[in-house]
Amino acid sequence: MPFPLLATTPISSPLSSKNPLRQPTKSANTRPSPTSLRLPNSTTISCEQKQVDNNNGSHGIDRRNVLLGLGGLYGATSTMAGKVANAVDGGPVQPPDLSMCILATDSQADDEPVNCCPPYSTSNIVDFVLPPDAPLRHRKPAHKLSPKEIERFKVAIAKMKQLDPKDPWNFMQQATIHCTFCNGAFFQVNYPDKLLQVHATWLFAPWHRYYLYFWERILGKLIDDPTFAIPYWNWDVPDGMFIPSFYLDNSSPLYNDKRNHDHYKALMDFDYKNEPTPTPNPTPDQYKDVINKNLQKVENLFNKDNLNKPDLFMGAPVSAGEFVEVRGALEELHNLAHEWVGPVAKPNHDMGNFYTAARDTLFWAHHGNVDRLWDFYQKKRMYKPESNLADYLEASFIFYDENRQVVKVKVSDCLRAEDLGYTYAPEEFPWQGIRRRNRKEAAEKKKPFKKQLQLVPVSEFGNQPRPLDDVIRVLVPRPKISRSKQEKEDDVEVLVVDNIQLDPSSYTKFDVYISKPIAEGLAAPDYGEFAGRYSRIPHIHNKKFPHAGKAKLQIGITELLEDINAESAESLVVTLVPKMGYPSIGRVFIELQEADY
Repeated sequence: MPFPLLATTPISSPLSSKNPLRQPTKSANTRPSPTSLRLPNSTTISCEQKQVDNNNGSHGIDRRNVLLGLGGLYGATSTMAGKVANAVDGGPVQPPDLSMCILATDSQADDEPVNCCPPYSTSNIVDFVLPPDAPLRHRKPAHKLSPKEIERFKVAIAKMKQLDPKDPWNFMQQATIHCTFCNGAFFQVNYPDKLLQVHATWLFAPWHRYYLYFWERILGKLIDDPTFAIPYWNWDVPDGMFIPSFYLDNSSPLYNDKRNHDHYKALMDFDYKNEPTPTPNPTPDQYKDVINKNLQKVENLFNKDNLNKPDLFMGAPVSAGEFVEVRGALEELHNLAHEWVGPVAKPNHDMGNFYTAARDTLFWAHHGNVDRLWDFYQKKRMYKPESNLADYLEASFIFYDENRQVVKVKVSDCLRAEDLGYTYAPEEFPWQGIRRRNRKEAAEKKKPFKKQLQLVPVSEFGNQPRPLDDVIRVLVPRPKISRSKQEKEDDVEVLVVDNIQLDPSSYTKFDVYISKPIAEGLAAPDYGEFAGRYSRIPHIHNKKFPHAGKAKLQIGITELLEDINAESAESLVVTLVPKMGYPSIGRVFIELQEADY
């Protein structure tokens, strides 16, 4: 199938400070008319590039026709963006200069350099326009697809895999996009020491939403079906906690042999440690216990703290010129499915490695559920933007669309899934309220202790980093106790595990528990309440940059303290339980952070 060169077209300037919210949908079958967020001013940029593969395998660029990089546009318009809710000086993250693509890094294959550069022969880009009003495409859970829907999905994937290898629509080219924006193929425009990265920040959910959106649209185009919708793997319900069966047929275009075969028919365990399944034939009670714990971890995503302070759910704010690694609760939970599906042995291709993850069709079903959970979160917040900063709303990316055009997209245009023409089929959320149900059940079964508890001494963390090679239990002072309802609405109490030093080429995971001290300097032998998790897939953006091995974890604990009746406690017992890897911890503390709700 031939694919044309692209014409030079305008790129719009940053948007005004108008609220990007759109009106709620009036019908379940049609979308509201999209509202524009464009300014009348526009700038035309022309930039041509040619990729050169040298005999030694290195990747070169013919830059004779390079004019301005895409991100260069921002320098002329940053003053306007600064009018939106005190935007950070760096401005919104912008698309890369396509002429400046470099070799990326496969961190799980001894830092092997890999070519993840886009196949575009030109870099003429148009602004993305929201699709016209039309019936919504309904994404369904994979395990509920009809045979006809499964067959249609297989045909679309087969057609995508049969395309010319250099076609941007080709399955492998589409999969490579994940490497392009996740493994260090570009520096940020005007910041040659900062790599372009869409993970571990508030860009994670918007970027992946667009990634799925264009993949879905291209598949629909290939089978001439504008109503086509991709399935999602809803591992947040008991029936969905298995790999959907039609992905396991080795004669299907959906099959990928680079998976953990031990998990083909196993119940997903959110506490998995990247090792062979320890209980191949679990008892019904073991199944029930795993499902219960899984559901609790999903419900934890939607606590009041995450709703009131979106960066706890989404990931840390990031501006152009910055490089951070503070994942939100959504991305932390999402990492599990990558670990569960990917093979145990390095380099963990395909799903267990950022470089190759999207080569497995399960990647797209998995991220469909991640997007669905973000959609649920947005509905809980009544579609209020996670931030009114231009650095969030105006952050932009580029994708190759279903019309064979490179388009520039903005976060502000993807804040309602229905504006993009799709929705998720209504499903129950069995995890809602499960923590309180479990506490009530446990209280009813609780028996009085017949002997005195063996209390454990705890002390403060101290000033020196500590290796997390065994359980760490520390006493952490609180900034304020017995806060009023208004104070809780104004400020979220946040537990911070700071200066996490780790091996970025290995899996790292640890769980965090919180309890009240029993007496001064003494804790109960049990860890208390699960508060959150740090989970990192092996990932080196570029080995030249030392910040790739540093991270921070933030967990909102306001609601948790209410649940365990610890609001009057002057200090908390924080327990860090290692699961995978050998990180060190620099500091553990609690602070009040202003709510953004």
